[in-house]
Amino acid sequence: MITLTAPGADVFGKTHSRRISENGKTRRCACRKYHAENDRVIGTPLDPSTYNYAAAASFNANASRLFAVTMQKLSRVLRRKMEVVRVVEFQTRGLIHIHALVLGCVPKPTLRLVVRGGINPRTGRQIAAASSGGWTWGPQCKAEVITGDTPGKAIAYLVKVVNYSLKETGRGAARNYTHNERMTDAADKGLKCGHTFHDCTFGADHSDIITDIVNTVTGEINCVTVRVNYQGPGTKSRVCRRHRRAEEGWGFRGHVLSKSRTWGCTFREVRARREMWVNAKKPTLPPYLVVSWERLRDTPRLPTSLATSGVSPP
Repeated sequence: MITLTAPGADVFGKTHSRRISENGKTRRCACRKYHAENDRVIGTPLDPSTYNYAAAASFNANASRLFAVTMQKLSRVLRRKMEVVRVVEFQTRGLIHIHALVLGCVPKPTLRLVVRGGINPRTGRQIAAASSGGWTWGPQCKAEVITGDTPGKAIAYLVKVVNYSLKETGRGAARNYTHNERMTDAADKGLKCGHTFHDCTFGADHSDIITDIVNTVTGEINCVTVRVNYQGPGTKSRVCRRHRRAEEGWGFRGHVLSKSRTWGCTFREVRARREMWVNAKKPTLPPYLVVSWERLRDTPRLPTSLATSGVSPP
């Protein structure tokens, strides 16, 4: 299981956090306070005026390609084709992490070599760090080996990875309305599709837009789908797919869950097996089915006094 993280606070800015120490105690945040688990300021910047929202949206936009480059480098260093399934995890601070299951062993020094760059011990050549759009991975990248002797652990890790894909993404991961809106605006401004936000032709006269309704008393954010009509001058238009996905994913426009073609089976293979089973010659079923059963009762143990006296049990 490979975990690839985004750069840290030195690149984007410090955010409120809640960390647990090894002895189970809550650590103090950078703001010198202790945050509860459901505190809505967790993940928001300590200083919103200096937090680099544009850089956060740019990293999210390049994360999919960065992961592909990383797997290509791993494939060349290990000299084998990578079979992988990866899931994107959206954090409350507005950045994404990637968790991936890879078939076969990926040594930690090899992952460090690909992520950070260095000398390839096999060829002696210098390898540049995996990068895309000027971005590289953060410092907290790791590879955990799942052995075949522990199938239960392997299944648990697979369930954990799939659960990440079922979590709320983008806007749904936000606990703070202002932070959510700033990440959405940064994603919209950083997207280059050749059109402005309201002029993207999509061939329809309506659009399902997800908007946020904020409870002013509790601060809770509820996502509501609203149908908006766009009437252009002689043309039917709506927000394009790239804009919608970028806004909902804080700049990330890829699929949350994906896998390599060689991982598992495809729908085509499943359909072929189903068709083969339907067309295959099946045994003739009997006109009726006879079921028989009998009830068995354990022989009761006799008390010591009865066993010695020769008296039959009741």
